[in-house]
Amino acid sequence: MTSISLPAWLRAALLAMFIPALCSCGEGTVTFAGGDNDDDDDATVSVEGNLDDVTPVTGREIVVFVYDIDDSEDDHRCPCPTAPDPDITEGKAIVLTSGETEFTITGIDAGPIGIVFLLDNSGDNADGQIDPGDQIAVLDDVDCELDDVEGNVTITLEDIDIQFYDYDPVPTGECTDGSPPTLGRARADQITLVRSTTN
Repeated sequence: MTSISLPAWLRAALLAMFIPALCSCGEGTVTFAGGDNDDDDDATVSVEGNLDDVTPVTGREIVVFVYDIDDSEDDHRCPCPTAPDPDITEGKAIVLTSGETEFTITGIDAGPIGIVFLLDNSGDNADGQIDPGDQIAVLDDVDCELDDVEGNVTITLEDIDIQFYDYDPVPTGECTDGSPPTLGRARADQITLVRSTTN
């Protein structure tokens, strides 16, 4: 099956350069699956957040992917977005090293947005990509706040709880029920959207 990752030719060059840099400080973003669309005017959304409870407890890297949801497929949208489609998904990612809990990703396209967390492989096997069998968690969008995000908006995800589960498939049922989130899901205590008053 296809992996969600940087294009093969680009990943080989960038993993050696960018992933160690990201791992050392947790800052910066890597574009995956072909990048954002060609209209840079739409890429004005920022996503920031912090992790709270992560299950299983881990010292491994966690990769945060922010991706475009195909707005023509309602069954992929809120309140329980599905895992990203490896063939068409576009977005950006950031790597959190052990002990890091806060992240910021900028330059995201306006529109329906999904967020997925990857518990990456350990040590030299860390590859920064989602493969079948990897443990991931897709963020619940219980109130559909990410279903049609306007431009010039900063999204803040407060105190995200994560229940990692094997990808392929990720369970999608009951994602709005109670706390903690169900297996393969993540949930923020609060999602806020603030629109910038300047261009």
